[in-house]
Amino acid sequence: MIFYKKNSDSDPYRELWSRPEWLNPLEHAKSIRFPLIVTVEPTNACQNECLYCSRQLMNRKTGFMELDVMERVAEECAEHAAAIRHGGFGEPLLHPKIVDLCAASRKRGVLTTIFTNGNLLTEEMMDAFIDMELDEIRFSSSGISAQEHNRIRRNSDYHADFKSKLEMAANMRKRKKANRPFLTLYTNVIDYEDDSFKNNIETYKREYLQFADKVDIDLTMFSRVKKLEHVRELYEKQTVSEVHKKCVTLFLKLIVHWNGDVFACDRAYDFEPEYHLGTLGENGFAIEKGFHSETMWKLRDAVSFDMLHNERPLCSDCFSNTTKWAKNA
Repeated sequence: MIFYKKNSDSDPYRELWSRPEWLNPLEHAKSIRFPLIVTVEPTNACQNECLYCSRQLMNRKTGFMELDVMERVAEECAEHAAAIRHGGFGEPLLHPKIVDLCAASRKRGVLTTIFTNGNLLTEEMMDAFIDMELDEIRFSSSGISAQEHNRIRRNSDYHADFKSKLEMAANMRKRKKANRPFLTLYTNVIDYEDDSFKNNIETYKREYLQFADKVDIDLTMFSRVKKLEHVRELYEKQTVSEVHKKCVTLFLKLIVHWNGDVFACDRAYDFEPEYHLGTLGENGFAIEKGFHSETMWKLRDAVSFDMLHNERPLCSDCFSNTTKWAKNA
């Protein structure tokens, strides 16, 4: 469910989402040479404890990406016209050199986004992002009310950590007469048909499209963490259709963890060996090499073509569908 202040032509991802490879990745499987989007994890640390987050299951060491790792990623993405999204399983703005990490890709002309909960965004950071013409900042929330946000996003205050930061970003951009970063509000709700949602969505849109260029509302998925006692009630209420689809993500995206480990799917939150493609810089390993590896093709054969999701731990609880972007553009 996507709403634009102007229209979808203003979206920095419009061209990428219009590519034949994005719209029909399985038909172009043999010709896709590189992921269209690389998720970069500046850190897997986060100050929030969102109830749906896979960090609750994470056991790997917490750390921060070195700039030389980011440079490797940026060089490959620039070569292959791929986008970079700073996010992963942590809060990017916790990285003390997040501005430098973004600058590494922007100086090469790479389409670059930051996913953030907004809490740590400062005017100094925003000033730097405007000056480097960062393509997009996606402010992440939950629900369409302060009550729902604070309930799902533990340790987050809706007004102080999210709403005020989005407004600050919009006002600074206006003051500097800039068009970038494109400002997206991303939130998720449990049920589009809930009376409270239907009764308040128009007010929510009017309020936030004063500041955001786009409002993107998705369905909350608790499937990964459904066995945790404190989310059981929410999982029972979720309306995500738990039907496996042929996976397109394995042709469109992958993730680079903070230490340079590259995984076949941007859902990999721990060190899942069957999804691990290699580590940047080790024995000449690069993203392109991993993207065409035997490991990657085994996964594609299993879940993109043969629908054997239940034989893979990450895939068995995944019910995402990346083609939603094309359908709502």
